[in-house]
Amino acid sequence: MAFSTRRLHRKTHKTITLLLFAFLFFTVNYLSNKKSHFIPSSVQQIEPFDHSSILHITGKQTNLGKISSIYIINLPVRADRRTESIAIMQALNLDAFIVPGYSVLSKEILSRKQYNFFFKITELACWASHMRIWITIANTTSCQNNTWSIVFEDDIDLEMMTPQVIRSIPNSVWNQADLIYLGHCANPAGKLIYQSLKYSYRIHQARHPSCTHAYAIRSDTARKLVYLLPNPSRPIDDLLVKLVSSHQLIAYSLHPPLAIQKPVSKNNPSDVNQIDRESWIYYIQFSIYTFVQWLNGVEPYGKLRNSTLKLANLTKAKFWREKYENGIWK
Repeated sequence: MAFSTRRLHRKTHKTITLLLFAFLFFTVNYLSNKKSHFIPSSVQQIEPFDHSSILHITGKQTNLGKISSIYIINLPVRADRRTESIAIMQALNLDAFIVPGYSVLSKEILSRKQYNFFFKITELACWASHMRIWITIANTTSCQNNTWSIVFEDDIDLEMMTPQVIRSIPNSVWNQADLIYLGHCANPAGKLIYQSLKYSYRIHQARHPSCTHAYAIRSDTARKLVYLLPNPSRPIDDLLVKLVSSHQLIAYSLHPPLAIQKPVSKNNPSDVNQIDRESWIYYIQFSIYTFVQWLNGVEPYGKLRNSTLKLANLTKAKFWREKYENGIWK
């Protein structure tokens, strides 16, 4: 009788343990994959830009192949990055629009705040900032006039030959792709699509195009993303990678990249990943990340061949910014 009781207890404990494990598994799986349902549709409250909120940098290089507009996402509080973005555009003589990004304190973000361990509010703000550009593109272009736009984040540096390279991209590439990544992270080169001997760059199929600091997007792709990604459940670059992996988007990437993100430091803190990059935990994480990228065949691109920012006139850019910015930029 005692033996049967002990056996029954062991079975009970085993059953409870399995139930607890199953509960934890499905809870984590639900949190990592669940859609945001805090409002019927997050996109409905994101409006396209109006002219009063755009800072227009005028440039004479307006012919960039299929590109019709250049947008630069910048938080109004980050005047330092705004100055550098202006300096880069002025050095390349490019026509561009600086548009305000959402911050964690924006009312549009606070009203959508969701509690998800795997999706930070800073990542929600990043998604909303890109979504606002896509909505603007969708509202300002027609389905018949299928143009392209470039989206930059404000923490980048560009190759000096960026305009020449973009103009040299053949029509066949523009006609096939939904997205062309001018900069990327953790992205091993896929099938070779095109190679330029004149400018020494290659275009490959993007296998895992993480990061959204520099990409070109087709106008009907912007409309498509507004429809496909209305309620984010994970960071925006992960959502795009998932669409590429499931063959819902065709993405190409330039190798070596035309754009890289400037290193994060105390003088240049990240607006999305606010972590202590001098901690031992970060060094361990970064070492593991670097090793995994090496295993996956990701080419290391630590710096540009010819940095535009090094040659840019920051004093001139700051003077221009202070002269022309107004409204939310002040």
